[in-house]
Amino acid sequence: MRIFIIAFLLLVACKPAPVEESKQDQLDFAALALRSSQMTLIGNAQKKALDWNSFQNLLTGLENYDHSIPATNKLIDHVNDMLENPIDDFVDQAIISRLIVLKTRLHIYKSYLGYRIKESAEIEKKYNDIILALDELVLQINWKINEFDQPNKTLLEILKADLEAQKNDSIPTTD
Repeated sequence: MRIFIIAFLLLVACKPAPVEESKQDQLDFAALALRSSQMTLIGNAQKKALDWNSFQNLLTGLENYDHSIPATNKLIDHVNDMLENPIDDFVDQAIISRLIVLKTRLHIYKSYLGYRIKESAEIEKKYNDIILALDELVLQINWKINEFDQPNKTLLEILKADLEAQKNDSIPTTD
């Protein structure tokens, strides 16, 4: 009889505790003050970025973002693809640096999403840091394509035209 009582007590004592969902686990992302991107690609940068599928996938992923770890992993995959397969116009140290910053901030956000207790202020800050990194990337792309490359190409064309003019203006020598 004692064995049955001990077995009964062990069975009752080993019953799993009820799972309590805290209010912290259920964040309402719609109520948070999350930023949206303030920068847009303009001019030639926009035209060239349309050819960069990974960049377009990143922007689409952010538009449809649901603040889950799998969605964050997809964004990280897009940034990794951008780092591994950049198109020629965007191979620039400043752009690569901005991509690495964006990737780092996505990893930080993904890590924080894994926490059991999340503070809404921290979620806002970490997500807004991602958007800030994206804005800085877009700003760098705009500068590289529209402000840096274009004047250099124009200057190169002017110099080539001057060289051709000098060749045509030179006095032919007859020996």
